[in-house]
Amino acid sequence: MGSTWQYKALRMLSEGVCRLSYEHLLALGKRLGPLVFNRLTKPRKRALEQLMQGLNLQPDEAERVLHAHFENLGMMALEILYTPRLVAEREHLEEYITIDHPERLREALAAGAGVIGLTAHIGNWEWLGAGLALHGFPTTTIAKRQPNQAVTDLLNYFRSLAGIEVFHSGGSEIIAAARAMKRKKILGFLADKDGGESGVPVFFLNRVSSAVEGPAVFARRFQAPIVPLFIRRRDDGYGHVICIGEMFYYEDTGTVRDDLDRTTKVMTRIIEDFIRSYPAEWLWIQRRWWTAPEEIVRWQREEDPHETV
Repeated sequence: MGSTWQYKALRMLSEGVCRLSYEHLLALGKRLGPLVFNRLTKPRKRALEQLMQGLNLQPDEAERVLHAHFENLGMMALEILYTPRLVAEREHLEEYITIDHPERLREALAAGAGVIGLTAHIGNWEWLGAGLALHGFPTTTIAKRQPNQAVTDLLNYFRSLAGIEVFHSGGSEIIAAARAMKRKKILGFLADKDGGESGVPVFFLNRVSSAVEGPAVFARRFQAPIVPLFIRRRDDGYGHVICIGEMFYYEDTGTVRDDLDRTTKVMTRIIEDFIRSYPAEWLWIQRRWWTAPEEIVRWQREEDPHETV
């Protein structure tokens, strides 16, 4: 890890960013985001189309949300590079990240079965994990490796600085993630990704999509509480708030497939509600609807993906 010139260059870039004041960093990111992402024709077009369909917006309304979204992406990118300074200034953590209803997470941890952290690509999700860990919560996450190994190494370096234990999806590391649950830790899942052909068919933001079932599988396996964990930018634009929802449990009725599907639909609805509350903060450029409905193996099941749960 960390031996490539790309990784070293990214570390140097981070060191430079960390010399900025937080105010200057936000101002710079807010300008850079639209400047960069408006030049990416395909992702921009995809995000605009998904915004219009997902939120029933007219083109001019979607453009306004998209501009704010690109501003957030620019600020987020620089904030991630700023993570070493966030960690170094942990005694002033409240200036950067506060937590709404931390007692809910403490109550869930007190149940003694670990916690399924339900989250999504909303706000600065990297600082969600960092904020929880720096506030003293035992935080782990299942992360996807980036196409560029240098980026993966950099993100993992930042995560380790903040005190996050990272497991990568696939292979033996999932077994290690299961052990983290047995050690009564929070295991975070980004549950808004496309679930592929084997995913759960759900109705999400006005379209049928495939949802990942991993969080529901882990909740069933460990009988652990599920806690919604999202992060959003403060209303004044300075810093973030971690929003902790009410915990709930996987409901075991004796029919595993139906129970997994139902729990996944509940999770999807929670994520969608938060997106609708803070639309500029969700990652609209992602390929959330990559898998077409007819490609989902369970699409032909009797359950209606439009079902309200």
